[in-house]
Amino acid sequence: MKQSIIKRTNKALQTRIVAGIGGVLAGVLSLGLSIYETRTGTEVSHVAAGASIDSGQWKVTLNSANLAAQTPDGLRTSNGKKALTIDLMLENLTAESSNLYRDTIKLDNIPNAPMPQFYLVRDREQLWDLQPMMPETVQAVWELPATQALPKVLKVTVVGTTYKPKDNLYAAPGWFNPTNIARVDLPVVTAPEGAAP
Repeated sequence: MKQSIIKRTNKALQTRIVAGIGGVLAGVLSLGLSIYETRTGTEVSHVAAGASIDSGQWKVTLNSANLAAQTPDGLRTSNGKKALTIDLMLENLTAESSNLYRDTIKLDNIPNAPMPQFYLVRDREQLWDLQPMMPETVQAVWELPATQALPKVLKVTVVGTTYKPKDNLYAAPGWFNPTNIARVDLPVVTAPEGAAP
């Protein structure tokens, strides 16, 4: 009986040791795969200014960057601020009106940049929903502190998304998995005093 208890105890101990070793190996393998994928992941392509970029939900064309004392609607910037503007073309590639373009571009070399405001060039009004298949010339504007040093060349990343007919949480359709898909360098030009960007 004593030997039977010892055998069962040894077997339980061996099972726990094997399970522990298996868990450690699985963790190490998972970490190794993550590091490998990070090192060998797809590199973000560098695209020239003026080239169209298909980001899934949007077609984006980044043209130029300007620095001005007023916003496209003709109003002066807030006190102690300056307006950094990107001229771009946006086209909604979906079948529905949308205002989800705000996260489509991000500034790589301006830390803690606020969310930009978007303006339609044709009427100098703020852009709300963008209609499907109607390309619009747009200006994205960041109001930054007047004292903030800016790079001579703005590095901008275009973020793409993927359409899923059903998401994993609500089984609802939408655009998911934001991924950096392209980078564009835009020299920053200072607009003449009083000129609209």
